[in-house]
Amino acid sequence: MIAELRYYTITPGHTQSLLDQFTGTSLPLFAKHGITARGPWLRRLTKGEQLVYLLEFEDEGDRERRWTAFRDDPEWREVVASGAGQVPHIAASEIVELTR
Repeated sequence: MIAELRYYTITPGHTQSLLDQFTGTSLPLFAKHGITARGPWLRRLTKGEQLVYLLEFEDEGDRERRWTAFRDDPEWREVVASGAGQVPHIAASEIVELTR
């Protein structure tokens, strides 16, 4: 099993927008493409907040296939394209890979 623990530092003033996009679009698309997702949670920082969630995959091949399908999904491509020219919701990110 492979898990990705993902931390997204939120651009100030964009917490609700990112949560809405994540719960309204990302989570349903993860489910559509068979990606097991846990979360999201908000983590308070000294300055700002992070969106934190966990994704689970059976192995490296499974992860690659599912991420490719997710990124190629027309609905996700539309989300990415619609953000062009706007202030990004995510100021920084970190992905921690966990295996067992």
